[in-house]
Amino acid sequence: MKITVLGIGNILLKDEGVGVRVVEHLKKYNLPKEVELIDGGTATASLFPIFTETDHLIVIDAVKGKMSPGTIYQLGLNDLMPTKKASISLHDLGLLEALDMAKKIGKSPRSVVIFGIEPKEIDWGMELTPEINQKLPEIIRLVTEKIEEFLNS
Repeated sequence: MKITVLGIGNILLKDEGVGVRVVEHLKKYNLPKEVELIDGGTATASLFPIFTETDHLIVIDAVKGKMSPGTIYQLGLNDLMPTKKASISLHDLGLLEALDMAKKIGKSPRSVVIFGIEPKEIDWGMELTPEINQKLPEIIRLVTEKIEEFLNS
């Protein structure tokens, strides 16, 4: 079994980098050997090969859902289907296209979970805002719980 935890985001744009920052923190944990941590940056479409080689995929990214900053969303692929109005994330088209390609060749992950974090500020700067930074322990807890769930399934 292989579980991939993918942090997405641009660390040059404050809260937009939350997914990458979570993966950086997870590297300090003694995670099971089945878990691979990946800093995906903003190049989600180029991660296609990774999607074809994992059983379970956990994605962490900033998600604009129009709730208060720091709100944590747990989403599935069906929740991220783009509409004609607007996309939910700065990266979801690349992510969805890459996952769709993996599905079409019969090598998609058995499960995909997206943890989206409502950003407070997306602007130049390398630090997360205090509101998002204080949510890191909760996000990490949710991700590690999901890893345990996958390991025990």
